[in-house]
Amino acid sequence: MGGKLFGYARVSTDGQSLERQLDILKEYGVMEEDVFIDKISGTKLQRPALEQLQKVLRPGDTVIVESLSRLSRSTTDLLTILEDWQARGITFISIKECFDFSTATGKLILTVLAAIAAFERDITHTRVVEGLASARARGRVGGRRPTDKKKLEQALKLYDSGSLTLAEIREATGVSTSVLYRALWKRRGKEKAKGGQDDQKMGS
Repeated sequence: MGGKLFGYARVSTDGQSLERQLDILKEYGVMEEDVFIDKISGTKLQRPALEQLQKVLRPGDTVIVESLSRLSRSTTDLLTILEDWQARGITFISIKECFDFSTATGKLILTVLAAIAAFERDITHTRVVEGLASARARGRVGGRRPTDKKKLEQALKLYDSGSLTLAEIREATGVSTSVLYRALWKRRGKEKAKGGQDDQKMGS
């Protein structure tokens, strides 16, 4: 394996032990100073140590975890991370599942996971379309009500605070996870575009 070897470990609470994960990473050859540790729920999008790891990763590096669940408990989030690393030339290895996503088998598994996620989205879309058609047939106007802007702003603030899980944010504000994801990606796109404009101004 080329590049540098990094490890990532996570527990949901301070009371849970990290020793098993750290021992496994050490046995695999990861240096203690190259292990990034989060003590936070895997359902939360903001994980400080993972974000710090993302900043130091370079093409050719390898990230090792004890199991896929340590990286994320959300299939969508997990796929987003793995596809990003694959595009950046970063190898990911999950010891428990014996997955090395730099191999042909690992890439096949990633493709299958993505296909399953796409299938689930298609099924959801089909059900929505069928529900709208049924509603129109009964003389009702179909469609989901637009998300209240104030509730969406509140959901974004709660997400930024990192104090609640996605499920708790949804319960507190009524904003669905999919709507929150779209708002976050839209915001990130604007921030990147603004950053590019600022760089151009500085260079001019």
